[in-house]
Amino acid sequence: MSASHFDAIILGGGHSGLVAAGYLAGAGLRVLVLERSARFGGPAATVEFMPGYRTTIANSPGSLEPKIVQDLRLEAHGLHFQPIDPTLVHPLADGSLFVGWRDRARSAAQMDAFAPGEAARYDAFFAYLQAFAEKLGISVFREPPTLQELVRNLTSLDDQEAFSRIFLGSVRDLMAQFDLAWQTQTLIGPMAVVGGSCTPSTPGTPVNLLTRPLSLASLRAEAADDPRRMPLRGSTGMPVGGMGAIVDSMLASARARGVVLRAESPADRILTEHGAVSGVVTRAGDEFLAPLVIAAINPRATVVDLMRDDAEWQPWRERMSKRPMAGKAFKVVLALDGMPRYANAPADADPAVLAAAQFRIAPSLDYLEESHAELMLGRIAEKPVVWGLCPSLSSPGLAPEGKHVLSLNIGTAPYHLKQGSWATEREALAKRSIAAVAEWMPNLPDLITDWRCIDPEEFEREYGLVEANMTHGDLAPWNQFWMRPLPGLHAYRTPTRGLYLSGNGTWPGNFISGLSGHNASQAALADLRAGLIG
Repeated sequence: MSASHFDAIILGGGHSGLVAAGYLAGAGLRVLVLERSARFGGPAATVEFMPGYRTTIANSPGSLEPKIVQDLRLEAHGLHFQPIDPTLVHPLADGSLFVGWRDRARSAAQMDAFAPGEAARYDAFFAYLQAFAEKLGISVFREPPTLQELVRNLTSLDDQEAFSRIFLGSVRDLMAQFDLAWQTQTLIGPMAVVGGSCTPSTPGTPVNLLTRPLSLASLRAEAADDPRRMPLRGSTGMPVGGMGAIVDSMLASARARGVVLRAESPADRILTEHGAVSGVVTRAGDEFLAPLVIAAINPRATVVDLMRDDAEWQPWRERMSKRPMAGKAFKVVLALDGMPRYANAPADADPAVLAAAQFRIAPSLDYLEESHAELMLGRIAEKPVVWGLCPSLSSPGLAPEGKHVLSLNIGTAPYHLKQGSWATEREALAKRSIAAVAEWMPNLPDLITDWRCIDPEEFEREYGLVEANMTHGDLAPWNQFWMRPLPGLHAYRTPTRGLYLSGNGTWPGNFISGLSGHNASQAALADLRAGLIG
């Protein structure tokens, strides 16, 4: 086999591409990964935003599948989690802080302070979602179900009522059915809207709460501390060394399996011959041949751009170009001269312990609703929703000694602005975001020595995120299952023999789960065993 011939080529060196490469190489294939940028890992790659201050775009590994960690032996290749406790701090509109401790009794006591019996209602809410996921009987470790498969087990009226509430109703209405206190609704709401341009009142938003229930229903938890058992975000813990440690371990695993990795090698087009894939040509003109290609990038880029020379793909290009894609990625990274501290912190909580937890700034469901409504209207929010983390508190090497880096992901930044441009609005949103955090961390402004923000246009330009959509298309019922990315392209396979789709734009979407890389590679290996490739 020559240097330009491989058994399989992976386009995209983000986490999905690295997972797919690991599985294929583990099956004995000679695999090449082509990555457009200078670094692998996409939003999970460590970046030096300011001299000495490093972090990643993604803050949380909460959806990374334990099965994939085990299959690729990521722990043997350096990935270790530290169980941050508490896992979450969420300020509330009454001025208090909800602190999500790993001790469930401690968290439950806070909920029961909201209203008598609230912890039981909270548990009942997530038990309802878990029971529904198990009744569906589908698996996130295979291609998505068809409509018939999705509803085949929903035979009772109770089942059908649950389907209507979860798929057709809003998360606001579903929470009201369980008589949840406003504080509890505030804690749950952000998880239902993080994956799309929607508000808590948007139909279908409860589907986003099925991520962990579906994973558990697909593959039972063997360990009592399996993070999928805990609905509160952050229960996985934080990787030692920061989120980039996940990518580092995937790269080490891939190299150990013989994967060839090429950075700064963006694909220009996919080669086909007689209805089958034959290889890839890069923008530099390098040609690599293989009978199997997995495109682990945004499906629009694959279908519209890389398959532009194949006449049989014209109908797919037309359909894919109309698929809604507008995202909302915006990031602010702060260099700090010291540790941020919460106001109104519980007297029995160590300030450093609180500051190390993930936090969300969305102090009420109405705040979340209004901020997301402005997003949908194309306006930057007066009060942004912020998902934050100070990673240098758990991984000190990410900032100079005695200093810290604060990573803020803003959940309400429209790619398409109704007025103005990101050249003029980016600083305004960054300052509003800092102010929103400073309302709860009053010492923050005095600690900032430098800062940098990434607006939606820069996300698209520098990170390859089409229209700044982190999940390559909203995570909504109309855009999931057989609809992701399009009917007919939904099962990872494509009309071109040997060409497969992967990445967050395919089922089941999500952020950093690894599932699409796992599922696409398994589809390709099954076809290889059946003699359908080559």
